[in-house]
Amino acid sequence: MTTATEQAGGTGRTLIRGGTIIDGTGRPAMRDGAVVVAGERIAWVGPAREAPEGPYDLVIEAGGKTVMPGLIDAHCHTSYGEVRTHEEEGMYPGAEYSAIRAAWNMQKVLRAGVTGICDPGSRWGVAVAVRDAMAAGLVEGPRMTAAGQMLSTHASIGDLFPLWVGSPPSNVGVLCNTRDEMVREVRRQVKQGVDLIKVAGSGDPNPVWTPSGDVPSLSLDELKAIVEETHRLGKKVTIHARAGLAVRYAAEAGVDWVIHGDLMNETDLGALLKTGIPICPTLTLLVNTVEWGHLVGASQGLMDSYKRLIDSSVKILSLARQAGLRFMAGTDAGFAVTPFGHWHARELEIFVKYLDFTPMEAIMAATRNNAVAVNLEQDGGVLEPGRYADLLVVDGDPLGDIRVLQDRARLAVVMKGGRCVDLRHPWPQAREMRYERTHFMTRRTLYYDTVYGPREGVKTERDGGDGV
Repeated sequence: MTTATEQAGGTGRTLIRGGTIIDGTGRPAMRDGAVVVAGERIAWVGPAREAPEGPYDLVIEAGGKTVMPGLIDAHCHTSYGEVRTHEEEGMYPGAEYSAIRAAWNMQKVLRAGVTGICDPGSRWGVAVAVRDAMAAGLVEGPRMTAAGQMLSTHASIGDLFPLWVGSPPSNVGVLCNTRDEMVREVRRQVKQGVDLIKVAGSGDPNPVWTPSGDVPSLSLDELKAIVEETHRLGKKVTIHARAGLAVRYAAEAGVDWVIHGDLMNETDLGALLKTGIPICPTLTLLVNTVEWGHLVGASQGLMDSYKRLIDSSVKILSLARQAGLRFMAGTDAGFAVTPFGHWHARELEIFVKYLDFTPMEAIMAATRNNAVAVNLEQDGGVLEPGRYADLLVVDGDPLGDIRVLQDRARLAVVMKGGRCVDLRHPWPQAREMRYERTHFMTRRTLYYDTVYGPREGVKTERDGGDGV
């Protein structure tokens, strides 16, 4: 019998039988179930004993395993690489190398069980280019939707640098400080081929040159103009909104989903609930930094700042879940603490651990709910006849332990569009090039006492963190 690995790359008629099926809709898991795939779509789902007769080009025995939709990560930054500093995020390296590196990283994402991603904020036009290369079959990777540079004002997270540096063309944000500039930029990006517009709706929680995260970066009138023009042109809008007032503006303007929402209050939450607009908290970057940042040289100041954001998030997001707000799952993959292919299922664990989600609810957030982020509301996110055969066979029970989805060794099958990914293919590795990084002479300051230790009776400088 042909194995899934031997069939990798081919399509045909496939039977996956004997596993526990989690279909992504929230319905109870089906024990001893079966899925029939014909071409790139699902043809049938039901009890294994009722599966249609063959012939089949491939039969996958899934006994003792879980069959579920492929994960969708609604918040990845493919153009970043795996950045450690704002300079890397907004300046280094050039467009050409960034695009090739991003395409290389997408192989890792797919092999981690992620069959769809959304890139809401790209340097240059990298995300659009990589999306198109994968769609054309030039590069192996997940289904993808792409934004361009975040629409930013001087008060937003997208304006990373001081005024005397300005906003370079490589920046993740593009400056639009008037209503007319914002509308013009929407039209320019749509012409460039984006799937969605990303608005930098508030500042940085660890501010450098921008106001803190609790300050909206643009007016309600400006945001309404962006949303109206984007929707008129048939695209979607999402917004980075930590500020509570920015969340309220987003609800009133009618964005398609909100990213973060850490600093909203119950009034702001009420505005979201009234409209039904979902939220993508994207806690993985924060939690990874707080729990493990000390292992990779994160500064204590950064970890403390993120800990405050987590505390704020947990309170309001727990209320949001109890009130029935729809959640999406994203990780901010593209930073050094969220490298590609490693932590895409971490957000599900965080939802369960911090927000009291059930494992089934967390899985729904990363499958059915996230389908909106990759324009697959009718074609993906759940295991139903007629939808794309983007699915996983997992050696374990994520309903018993959601963390099994983070272990690549547990992925028996990754299928995208009816094709099994060849998991024998080596995990892509690449050397770090000098021009990928900001030039560090040192990561910490070399005080006298760093070398010789503290001296009795002498007040010393604090040998602090790396400033990241």
